[in-house]
Amino acid sequence: MSDGQSTAKATRKTTRFRQLLKSRELQFLLEAHNGITAKIVEEAGFPGIWAGGLCMSAQYGVRDSNEASWTQVLEMLEFMADATSIPILLDGDTGYGNFNNVRRLVRKLEQRGIAAVCIEDKLYPKTNSFIDGDKQQLADVDEFCSRIKAGKDAQSDGDFAIITRVEAFIAGYVSSAFREPLVLGVVNSVPFRMRTAS
Repeated sequence: MSDGQSTAKATRKTTRFRQLLKSRELQFLLEAHNGITAKIVEEAGFPGIWAGGLCMSAQYGVRDSNEASWTQVLEMLEFMADATSIPILLDGDTGYGNFNNVRRLVRKLEQRGIAAVCIEDKLYPKTNSFIDGDKQQLADVDEFCSRIKAGKDAQSDGDFAIITRVEAFIAGYVSSAFREPLVLGVVNSVPFRMRTAS
């Protein structure tokens, strides 16, 4: 093992993920949904894993509408984290409920060595993002902000990342989508996809 590889393994997964976020170069994560696919991602040379909600649900044979419980997702993430040494970003949907659920989710993710979670601005239970944008039910901005704040307050590792996914674009609320990152004051905001004007 080279010095670079041993240094990378010694660095916390959260720190390595934050370095990916701050990198000046474009970084790619590959989706995985269980231990074997996570290992394949690592062996293929990707710097991190996207634990996508759609594929995590599909591997259980259920719809991407929070039909797989957050504890089932958490259990699978534990296998994925144990099988790999690269950081994992969880598609945390809406945070599986309100601010109390997000607070508990962040604590449990940190305990299992997950580097980051992405939370979207929709209501629980969520609707899959590929369904017609007019059917997307968005959370109130203040309620969504309370989820993110609760997650930030709950984290014990300063490098654990909470990323907001602004799906207001899908529903056509462009002014709301631009307001949310300013209100949240978080480091990262990911607009998922924008609906074309008709």
